[in-house]
Amino acid sequence: MLCRAAVLALPAILSLPAVLAGAGCRDVHAAADAAGGGGDDDSAIDAAPALPDAMIDPIDGAPVRMPCTSTFAGTALADNQYGRLDGILVAIVPPGSSVHGCNDDETHVHLQVRMNGAIYDLAVNVGSDVHTTSIDRALFAPAWSEGWHPAGGADDIYVDYPGLGLHSDTIPLSTKDDLVSTITADLAAVNHISVYAIGYGPDGAHLVHYNSLGHDGMIVTQPLSPTSHMRAFSFDSDSF
Repeated sequence: MLCRAAVLALPAILSLPAVLAGAGCRDVHAAADAAGGGGDDDSAIDAAPALPDAMIDPIDGAPVRMPCTSTFAGTALADNQYGRLDGILVAIVPPGSSVHGCNDDETHVHLQVRMNGAIYDLAVNVGSDVHTTSIDRALFAPAWSEGWHPAGGADDIYVDYPGLGLHSDTIPLSTKDDLVSTITADLAAVNHISVYAIGYGPDGAHLVHYNSLGHDGMIVTQPLSPTSHMRAFSFDSDSF
């Protein structure tokens, strides 16, 4: 289920509970189907416009864009598993996209990321109660490496907002339109990307926001550079 959910208390920082609180949650796939966004029409969102050379990071490289899709063949993720997905951003699907067949819905921006030859779906909340801010710093270890890096595996995947100086009372509330514009602007020239999130199945992840206990979600752009751009998200009801 793609929805906002609080992470329950963990016995250890590297184990995610099998059950996430589901009250008030909404299945994004169901919403997309109801809106006509989950059909078989694979019409493409137009390729990203040509960018001025000044916008293209020489380390990250020029952005790669592909037609968006509603068919995801990836198998690397697991339900309720926290981790970091490193891949290549290939499509950005805004909420309520006029192009059907691209897994769109009304309350998320869907990032479509190619990882080891398969496309994965990453759902980012953009509801009216979402706050956002960004920080710039080096990507947390390990270095970017294409693939899914789960918590508790060989890599110590861990993001803690308070430990980064991010607190609920200092992350400003944003409107839905501003959130979409901000995310789109952040990603306009992005090639490599890292996303900290929680899997909702083998081919996608969500909960790209504050979850507590070191399992916070985040979008990281320019992950190959000495200084990366990191976008954090939280909700009105969060307190940290």
